[in-house]
Amino acid sequence: MAVSPSVLDDETVRKPPIAASASVPYDVPLILTLAIDDPDVLAELIRREKGSARDAFAASALRIGVLALRQAEGHVDAEVVRTEGQRLIGELNHELAKGIGEIDSKIASSLKQYFDPQSGHFTERVERLVKKDGDLERVLQQQIGDGENSELARALARRIGENSPLMRRLDPQDADSINRSIEKSVREVLDGEQNRILSEFSMDNENGALTRVVTQLKTANELFKGDIGKQIQEAVREFSLDDETSALSRLVKKVEEAKDQITDEFSLDNAGSAINKLNLVLAETRRSINDNLTLDNEQSALARLKNQLTTVLNEMRNKNEKFQEDVSAKLATLITKHQEEMRSTTHGISFEADCCGFLHREAQKSGDMFTSVGSTPGSMPRCKTGDVVIELAAEAVAAGERIVFEAKDKKGYTLNSARVEIEEARKNRQAMVGVFVFAKNNAPTGLQPFTRIEHDLFVIWDASDPSTDIYLSAAVSVAKALLFHQKVADNKGQGDIDGIERAVNILEKQLRGLDEMETWTSTIQSSGGKIAGEIARIRKGAKDQIEQMRTCLDAMREEQPTTL
Repeated sequence: MAVSPSVLDDETVRKPPIAASASVPYDVPLILTLAIDDPDVLAELIRREKGSARDAFAASALRIGVLALRQAEGHVDAEVVRTEGQRLIGELNHELAKGIGEIDSKIASSLKQYFDPQSGHFTERVERLVKKDGDLERVLQQQIGDGENSELARALARRIGENSPLMRRLDPQDADSINRSIEKSVREVLDGEQNRILSEFSMDNENGALTRVVTQLKTANELFKGDIGKQIQEAVREFSLDDETSALSRLVKKVEEAKDQITDEFSLDNAGSAINKLNLVLAETRRSINDNLTLDNEQSALARLKNQLTTVLNEMRNKNEKFQEDVSAKLATLITKHQEEMRSTTHGISFEADCCGFLHREAQKSGDMFTSVGSTPGSMPRCKTGDVVIELAAEAVAAGERIVFEAKDKKGYTLNSARVEIEEARKNRQAMVGVFVFAKNNAPTGLQPFTRIEHDLFVIWDASDPSTDIYLSAAVSVAKALLFHQKVADNKGQGDIDGIERAVNILEKQLRGLDEMETWTSTIQSSGGKIAGEIARIRKGAKDQIEQMRTCLDAMREEQPTTL
């Protein structure tokens, strides 16, 4: 698009305007001949050399005006949408990275708290469990100890001890023992059977077998005399107890022998009796139970159980010690790596890179332009002072204004030397506000984490400590607020300016209080919980003030009129 100051020709005036709905070929240049009579526009055009430089400037100015009119009419600029999207993505990435860092820090702290070889809760608990006279030994001693007071000994004594119901039932001297019960039952059965057999062969029993036989023989053989009578007498003799050779006497003798034999089997006086054999088996069983439930015998079941438990506990202890050694080795590796980085010459470069990454994310949140300029000279010949420049976005009130940042992780820097260097950086990078970032380990003694001296800000920041991010983030917001305060001079934005000034003052006060609280936390252990809560409250208040400042700046950005 070429623009040059001249009088409109007749052909351009006579052409009707192109309708908004008409199809316009955007790849074909449109030649315009304009008459410029605005003094401000003429002054800017005349300052440029005639030719391509002036045409390019006029085209850029026209484009800015068109975009401003389009926004005024309610259209959405795709570039603005893309910028806001990138800002949201950058803010989301920052929050995610911050959350990941906090989670990693909490996990490392929790692991160290529980698995540290020197003071870990897990190590302490395992030591209390398996040490001499420890919890496990006391529980085992209480449950299955050698003494008679253990739970196992008392339980066995109740079940199979000398005074237990089982032993009383097996004691042959006890009237209620099993031996006496069996002997009594056998004797009663034998006596009953003996009496019944004798009654069957007694002539005094009218219903006995012998009486019935004699009666039947007498009835059936009344006619027979002589030999039959003799036979009957012989038969009667066989069933007589007076004759030791009779069948009945022999039967009774065998029954008595059987009775004596059965009695002997249940007699304690007979060493080979069944009841004595039963007692021997019970005694052997009791001895076997005692042998398996004692710790004196290494082959007993209880001793083997104890050995297995001890083996399992030793394995757990070995695994725990190995795990602690691995964790300790990894922690030592990380500590060594960090110490080497601190001693190496590249540590300062790493600090500058981390600072640049943080500032890049902060610039994306507001759509500002971020530029890393540490390796290129500025407006001063062969001067590279100033690491980062943030240029405010075109839609901001102070559009185009610059903030320069200088990051240093080097010993020997004082506040005065930092003021001299940041002033040089502002001149070299043509910035109105400067921010000097000290590394936490090499910051001057006694310097507050957030300090403002006129148009320069001095911040203490540590890339590995997320709690210090708020200082650098507040420095970016306060620097932008200082630029807006200088640019806005009319009364329309005075309310917002007052809000910015109040927010800046409150923010500085709260950040100083935050540093004091953190110092108290490191020296006063008894008030740690209260101070930690106060730190959290102040940190939240500082974030709220930063958000309020951003709201005021956004409101000023919307109210500021856009001029061509």
